Parts: sequence; structure tokens; C-alpha cells
Amino acid sequence: MSEDIVYTFEFIGSDLEVIDSDYRGYEELQGKVIDETKNMFVIEDERKKMIPKKGNHFRLTINGRNNVLDGNKLTHRSEDRIKKLG
Repeated sequence: MSEDIVYTFEFIGSDLEVIDSDYRGYEELQGKVIDETKNMFVIEDERKKMIPKKGNHFRLTINGRNNVLDGNKLTHRSEDRIKKLG
């Protein structure tokens, strides 16, 4: 499976962890993705948190596999990302 195909998957419901960030305070945040916008992931652990895609690298567990994704490649609405990369 091509690494880029992961970028076309649906991320809502996946476990997400910020593994590297250009922004202070985001590294090591983790939770379940409950929503996604063009520029943000909304995750929930004990409460909801909004995490910008740009400037972050994420570990997402998709279909039981850990995937490291560059948030800069994710800055599209999910339906547009699927069309563009799919």
C-alpha cells in the first residue's frame, strides 16, 4: 500500500497523537478524532481540543496500523483531500 493513500482515508474515529509540532504545547496531545475541518483536527480525551494541522506531525491509528502523517499535507477539507489524492 502506498504511503500517500493513507492521506485519503477518513480520520474521524481514529486515535491521534501529536508527535512533533512547530507550536508550543501541542506535542504529545492525544485523543480520538471527533471532527475535522480544513485546518484543524478536533480530538477528545477528557475534553475537546482543537489542533491545527499545519506545523504538526501526527501518529494516527487507522485500520489498526500506526501511520505518521505530515499535517501540512492535510490542509484540505476531507472530501477535497480524498478527491485530490485519491
